[in-house]
Amino acid sequence: MSKCKRFVCVLAGVLALVTGFGNGAASAAPTAENVVTVTSANYAEVMNISKEKLVIMDFGATWCPPCRQMKPVIERLAGEYGGRFLLGEVDVDRSRDLSTRYNIRYLPTLVGVRNAAELPSSRNIGYPGEARLRAWIDAQLAKG
Repeated sequence: MSKCKRFVCVLAGVLALVTGFGNGAASAAPTAENVVTVTSANYAEVMNISKEKLVIMDFGATWCPPCRQMKPVIERLAGEYGGRFLLGEVDVDRSRDLSTRYNIRYLPTLVGVRNAAELPSSRNIGYPGEARLRAWIDAQLAKG
């Protein structure tokens, strides 16, 4: 084996040890059941899910810095909450009809939806940080 290949193999092994890759370590990454991209095509299906559990609609855009900052945190929380809510991600540039339907004016905006209707006082505008985001999610879950 050449020195270069050996170096790459050793480096890959070190990275695997450091990151926990391949050792069965638990991951907080969201699963497909917890996070879904919402579009006009699947909106009715997502609203049907809201009859069984809380749906948090996350209105954002790829060009929005607070959206990019919040996205990995809320996706991780969707995994940590173990299916207690469904995170529905809406790209406002691709789904303008949905952002119009919900009268979205600022990004990111989170909207709690239950039984196909927006929960009262459920909007969270901006990224407040993980602790306040958790508190907001808990408050939405408490609404039923």
